[in-house]
Amino acid sequence: MIFSRRNKLVIAITVVVVAVILIAIGLWQFFNKKESQAPIDNRAEQPEIINRHLLNGQPLGDNPKPFFPVAVMIDNAWDIRPQYGLAPADIIYEALAESNITRLMAVYDSNSKVDKIGPVRSAREYFLDWADDYPGSVYMHVGGSPTALARIDYHYFEDIDQIGVGETYFWRDNKFTAPRNVFTSDSNWLRVGELRDLPRAGEALIGWNFQEASTTASNRIKDLSIDYNEIYKVDWRYNEKLGFYERWQGGEPFIYDSGDQAHADNIIVQIVPSRVVDDLGRRVMDTKKGGQVFIFNRLGVQQGTWTREVRTMFFDENLKELQLVPGKTWVQIIDSDEILKY
Repeated sequence: MIFSRRNKLVIAITVVVVAVILIAIGLWQFFNKKESQAPIDNRAEQPEIINRHLLNGQPLGDNPKPFFPVAVMIDNAWDIRPQYGLAPADIIYEALAESNITRLMAVYDSNSKVDKIGPVRSAREYFLDWADDYPGSVYMHVGGSPTALARIDYHYFEDIDQIGVGETYFWRDNKFTAPRNVFTSDSNWLRVGELRDLPRAGEALIGWNFQEASTTASNRIKDLSIDYNEIYKVDWRYNEKLGFYERWQGGEPFIYDSGDQAHADNIIVQIVPSRVVDDLGRRVMDTKKGGQVFIFNRLGVQQGTWTREVRTMFFDENLKELQLVPGKTWVQIIDSDEILKY
């Protein structure tokens, strides 16, 4: 076949164009393959996972020491302070008992070293429910109200009642007058763990939402007061220099047996409906219905609701869990926000 000069030119141009297209396709495939094989950096997308202590939110190492929670009922009558052993507690609950006197429940890591705790006092029904928030725990007390003792066997903790076990896990200090002379210690709850073969795991425990506070929201931090009554009016004042709240009660600094003023990194004010049910002023509280909650820490003031499914949890209006900072937490139980001022 004989091609004209024009046909030869067309064929040459076509060959060049096809070659260019093939080269372009080859280069595109080569570079696209390299990009697809390149490792993808997701570090910016993945939140850092920190292993935290389930009671206080402090960061832990790779091999945290197993523990079981310990809850101890402690007197808070104005004339017995300072109590023993409150400083090492990770969490302290405070609620009215009877006669407008508040009572405390201190929660410890079983590994904590505490030589003397007390005076240990009696159980109340609603404190049993808060102790249930710590499955596998030891609950230490001296007797209790009739309703508390009727229910106590149906809870998820190891019940250690001084009435019945005598001095096995407690002792009486004769420098104090009964019934305010019963004390316990870390060696006593460790004896409980050994004799009753308690697992030191804490795996069943659900921790709160602890987050580091990289900066302090100074403009949002508020002092607060809770007016249980004149003698038991509680004030929490934020110490900007130290970075935590300090406690006053009845207008005076609340002092630990160590001589230091009581302080906390988180103050949880939980609104729990209650009513008086007998002539002695005993109360019942609805610990399961849910209600308002206020959280005070160096992140500022957070408002939301508390719920209790598996344990008591705290959420904002978008069902996002409210934030606590690592450290000590004091839970103030009140039945109306009218006695809370901030």
